[in-house]
Amino acid sequence: MLGTLLLAAGVLLLLEATGLMGAVGVLWGLLFLAAGAAFAVLYATDPSKWWAAIPAGTLLGLGLLVLFDDAGVPGSQQWGGALFLGGGGAGFAAVYLRDHRRWWALIPAGVLITLALQALLTAAAQEEQAGGVLFFVGLAVTFALVAVLPTGAARNRWAWIPAAALALLAALIALEATVLLSAVSYLWPLALIAAGGYLIVQSLRRRHDTPEHGPAPGPGSTSSAARDR
Repeated sequence: MLGTLLLAAGVLLLLEATGLMGAVGVLWGLLFLAAGAAFAVLYATDPSKWWAAIPAGTLLGLGLLVLFDDAGVPGSQQWGGALFLGGGGAGFAAVYLRDHRRWWALIPAGVLITLALQALLTAAAQEEQAGGVLFFVGLAVTFALVAVLPTGAARNRWAWIPAAALALLAALIALEATVLLSAVSYLWPLALIAAGGYLIVQSLRRRHDTPEHGPAPGPGSTSSAARDR
């Protein structure tokens, strides 16, 4: 399958370079869709190939973007990027859904889906401030999900710290509180330092609470100790 896709890509590049074919955009879009579908099948049929969901979503989104742009669909240049970003976000979300122990995939999934929604809002409303609020709200929701969703182990309670900080930033942008925003630029790194310190202290505390078992005494240790007395 991969060899076929590489061969098709090489042929398309050659035809485009020689100017022998004008409808290259459509074929590129179909090629991206075919590649994305191949990775999607790999993800669906082989549980060990969880990573295939990422290129699957990305390539499917890219294929739709190329096809819509080549077909001249109205507004595709404004909202087409949301297809690409949303596809990538969906791929990372599928990684988490396959195995909750890969909770880290929620973060890139949330970021990419947030950027896709921001692109749609900016294209529809032409409101940069609203886009900024949506961006930080989306990131806050992302970290809140990291904190509450199952991880296959302990909950990621630390994620509430960036979630709260990002929600505060969204509120300040919505209120146009420029003075407070300048203060938050100092509070944000302090919050990260506090979160890192909390994780380090928790790790050291768990290590300290773990009982250390020394080597078991030999069979003659009791009798030899009695003789020494």
